[in-house]
Amino acid sequence: MSILLIGLGSPFGDDAAGPAVVSRLVAEGLPAGVRVLMPRRPDALLDALEGAEAAVLVDASRAGLAPGTVHEPVAEALGEARALSSHGLGVAGALALAAALGRAPRKLAVVAVEASALDGEGLSAPVRAALPEAARRVRAKIAAFAQAAGETGAPPQRPAEGLGRA
Repeated sequence: MSILLIGLGSPFGDDAAGPAVVSRLVAEGLPAGVRVLMPRRPDALLDALEGAEAAVLVDASRAGLAPGTVHEPVAEALGEARALSSHGLGVAGALALAAALGRAPRKLAVVAVEASALDGEGLSAPVRAALPEAARRVRAKIAAFAQAAGETGAPPQRPAEGLGRA
């Protein structure tokens, strides 16, 4: 099964949480068959999701939780939540449009880290402290998708390339 790991966000403030989690996972090594993409904007999701069987999306959120809280919003309910993202189209809108266009993966998981500030330099202390938990949850999602597909968990690979930016 092809699994797409998406770290969504800009390099500014806590909006960089998604790419920070994905970079951490890449450094630790990912199972074979996991493709990595780190777009800055949700509208890039439309093309990225096309053809993916499963995807794990990691992003900063503004759901009214304590900064640094790691949560897993249900993809179908993102449109009902307060703004999950600071991006123009928004994650919920991009995922809904991908589904309407037939570009959504069969399986989708979202791992979000509640942001404190979406601008500025560097991650806030609460978001930085949440990175290990967010990475653990993403790794668990990837393993669950692979297990559901009957795969045995290939040894980790450390890709030298594939950290695309859209």
